[in-house]
Amino acid sequence: MEDDKTKSFSLSSALLALTATVGVSAIAPPVQAGTIRHDRYDSQYRSLANLFPSVGYLSARNSRGSWACSGTLIGSRYVMTAAHCVENGSYMNQGTFSVGNSRYSVTGLTAHRNWFSTRRNLGLGNDIALLALSRSVTGVKPASLYTSFNEDISLGTYVGYGRTGNGLTGAIYPGGTKRAGQNIIGTGNRLGYSTNVLVSDFDDPRDSKWWAFLSQPMNLEYQLAPGDSGGGLFINGRVAGVHSFVSSNDGPGNTSYRDRSASTRVSTKKNWIWGGLNALRKWFGGSTITQSNPSVPAPASAPSSDSLSPGLMELNPEYDYFDPSYKISVLEDTGFYAERTKAPEPSSLFGLGLVGAFLVKLRLSSARKK
Repeated sequence: MEDDKTKSFSLSSALLALTATVGVSAIAPPVQAGTIRHDRYDSQYRSLANLFPSVGYLSARNSRGSWACSGTLIGSRYVMTAAHCVENGSYMNQGTFSVGNSRYSVTGLTAHRNWFSTRRNLGLGNDIALLALSRSVTGVKPASLYTSFNEDISLGTYVGYGRTGNGLTGAIYPGGTKRAGQNIIGTGNRLGYSTNVLVSDFDDPRDSKWWAFLSQPMNLEYQLAPGDSGGGLFINGRVAGVHSFVSSNDGPGNTSYRDRSASTRVSTKKNWIWGGLNALRKWFGGSTITQSNPSVPAPASAPSSDSLSPGLMELNPEYDYFDPSYKISVLEDTGFYAERTKAPEPSSLFGLGLVGAFLVKLRLSSARKK
């Protein structure tokens, strides 16, 4: 379900995020927990996040330094995150996934091959990667995948560990605390992107447009921010998206009101995810300690910055832990596909009944956003 008639921008071009424009929108870096409504308490967003225990904090590092993202547990030993989260000039060679008050070392990874072949074009919806962990996660139930194609005009819940602030200030405070917020979600073509992307906008409750379906401010309206990258977008308790990037409709992409959030769409990548899980299970399933694979080349076009690539958040001190016993092997995507017997999908997310009060499916007729 690739859509070639889409806005095109790459990870490297995001270095000019505060000044570059595509059409009328300024493109900010990939997203890094997020900004909240100015008239709501932060505790409300943190409480909502507690209903999504499968989302954890990803610590990563390589020879250039360390950085942070978010990720979602989708199997007892497997995490789904963004492709731009697994590289910073070159692939991460050590990683730790923190979830359920425990730490798990990353031993293997694979990223969607179209992420590289399209020169990291964020708008095409290939910003997705899978991680293998050193051991099974205990005490946390993996999230189920949202595999239906009816996400358009649904209530979605973003979950991540990125920076925060409110709609008036933008993201001005450090990340590292899990938050969740809710927006009306649309397919990417509503905002000029590929249908492999799910999008929302950050509505100012003082200036909402009742006739535009995406511009209906929710009680806990939310905007992705730097740190949220790789986290999960949930619809009806299942993970429907992987946080990828933000864009601006009003100048600087500071994650304030009127900015937009975008996530890689899980339903259009489900066969790749199942195939990737099968491949990782075969490659790393019997191993507890693996070594880096020197035959796998570094990403083809590394960002030119001498520090962190755009969209990556600085590592919080409390998450700065890496077990030296574990190094990451990279499994190249040579064309993953769902085998005849697909990878078993976990049962529904724990606490789905509690989420019901927050997740209400909106079935509205299609209309163009004004």
